[in-house]
Amino acid sequence: MEVIGSSPHDRLLLALAEQLKLPVLQIARRAELQNNDDIAYTADVALRLIDSYMLSIMPDQIALELEPVSVASVLQDSAHQLTKLSEQYGCDLEVQINGKYSPVMANRRNLEAAYIVLGYSIIEAQTVCETRPRVVLNAHKSSAGLVAGIFGTQQGLTSDIFRRARALYGSSRQPFTTVSAATGAGIFIADSLMQTMASPLRIAKYNNLTGLASTLIPSHQLKLNVS
Repeated sequence: MEVIGSSPHDRLLLALAEQLKLPVLQIARRAELQNNDDIAYTADVALRLIDSYMLSIMPDQIALELEPVSVASVLQDSAHQLTKLSEQYGCDLEVQINGKYSPVMANRRNLEAAYIVLGYSIIEAQTVCETRPRVVLNAHKSSAGLVAGIFGTQQGLTSDIFRRARALYGSSRQPFTTVSAATGAGIFIADSLMQTMASPLRIAKYNNLTGLASTLIPSHQLKLNVS
């Protein structure tokens, strides 16, 4: 599958990702047959990361379709996908939607994929917490639009560290050395997916929690003009 307009590096990684999918899928299905839920889930997480990465570097191939999307619905569905991982890491997982909001203009597939893989990284980062970790999927209003993201109790995640990690991503095995023992790949995949919708991730605060969020612009398509 050729990705028009992408770099040779992206095309090489896309080919590698496609090649990796089959053995990981085989591991997942074999684990299911053997009733080994933990291995099956771990393989499914890897598959979702691969699929989300492939999705993040393919926007030049097809026109990205935007539509009115309910952020509350996306966050609830994302939390459902993250529940088992949060249990494995001993995290309290919550969804907090502060109010009722109009739909936003987004691509639902990209938006949900972004929050799920972002959630993987935020949950993994909780391993450095000294107290029982807490992860919150939240949406709230700001002067610029609707802010939606994932927040946790991990320390050390700042705008400066995120900026430097962005610069290191692709050349360093561990861009987030001060935040997590994991690579944080899900953060950069999520950021790439959000950038396809002109809503890049940024460091944000919510109720003494730190995380990554994006600002989404509400859709006005569903408003009726009454003359």
